[in-house]
Formats: sequence, structure tokens, C-alpha cells
Amino acid sequence: MTARIANVTIHAENPTELARFWAAVMGYPEPTGWPEEEIAELRAAGLSDDDITARAEAWDGDRAHQRFYFTRYSRERRQRNRMHIDVTPFDDRRATRDELALERDRLVALGASVEKELLGFWGPYEEYAIMMRDPEGNEFCLQ
Repeated sequence: MTARIANVTIHAENPTELARFWAAVMGYPEPTGWPEEEIAELRAAGLSDDDITARAEAWDGDRAHQRFYFTRYSRERRQRNRMHIDVTPFDDRRATRDELALERDRLVALGASVEKELLGFWGPYEEYAIMMRDPEGNEFCLQ
């Protein structure tokens, strides 16, 4: 048996809005909320509408694709994220710098911000990335 990542879970002040952002980044359908039958089960279990909207997801339903899960987190963040997500516009090749610039502009139009450009080398290999933040300040890199 091997393990797989079930979710990438992100604490959010506004889970629904952050789910919309990440769905657009990943090319997933816009989230429409939980299915009505699931909402009925949650209400029957005593959850309020606020409890239900405290969680959201961005996913296209394909088990081969990553599911992003958002949960309301109202406590103060004490330190920076110890890990972050790296995204790329292609799944079959490395993007050129021009292609990364186009994708950067698309993500900024969706609500991301640019933190800085990173350039380094790992032996003979160039490592170039654009460090960005989602609308709630979570770091991710575009490469």
C-alpha cells in the first residue's frame, strides 16, 4: 500500500472566496457549495449555516487531480507557512519565462499578488520562480 495526498488544506478567513480563487487558478469549475443532500445532513446533525460555510473546496471531481480544502481559521498566525504550493501552467513541460509572465498576470487578475522573483541554480540547472501570495496572504510559487 502507498499513501496519497487526500487534500491540500488551507486555513482561510473566507473559505468560499479562497476556494473560488484556487478553483480559477487550477482551471476547476467555480465552486457552487455543498450538495443540497449533504447540507440537509449537516443541518440535521445540528450545524448552523455559519458552520457549513466555514468549509469549502476547489476540485474538479477527478481523483487524479488535487483537491483543495478550505476551513475557516480565526486564530492569529504565529509563523509563516512551513510549506507552500508550487504551481505551473503546464503538465507536460517547463514553462518559459514569457509563459510564466502571462500566467503571473492571469493570477494577479484573479487576486494574487507578486512577492518577488527567485533565481538560483542547483548545479547546472536554473531554478526560476515567482513567489506569490493568494488573496489571504498564503505563499505559493509559480514556476
